[in-house]
Amino acid sequence: MPEFTSDQKRAIREEGNIIVSAGAGSGKTAVLSERVLYYIREKGYAIEDFLILTFTRLAAGEMKKRIRDKLS
Repeated sequence: MPEFTSDQKRAIREEGNIIVSAGAGSGKTAVLSERVLYYIREKGYAIEDFLILTFTRLAAGEMKKRIRDKLS
């Protein structure tokens, strides 16, 4: 797991719905992937409980791969 900033850590553990908006290369995919993993591992959610929207299919594929790899 990369070293996250305090704002990124807050986004990972924040209760409820969130929007992550930041510039290219700032770690949005890593933060959102880690948020899903946190909720699955720590809060008992199932992957089917999430709706995750991205702007591109490339970003969606990358997030899906990261989550799948870490859950395997």
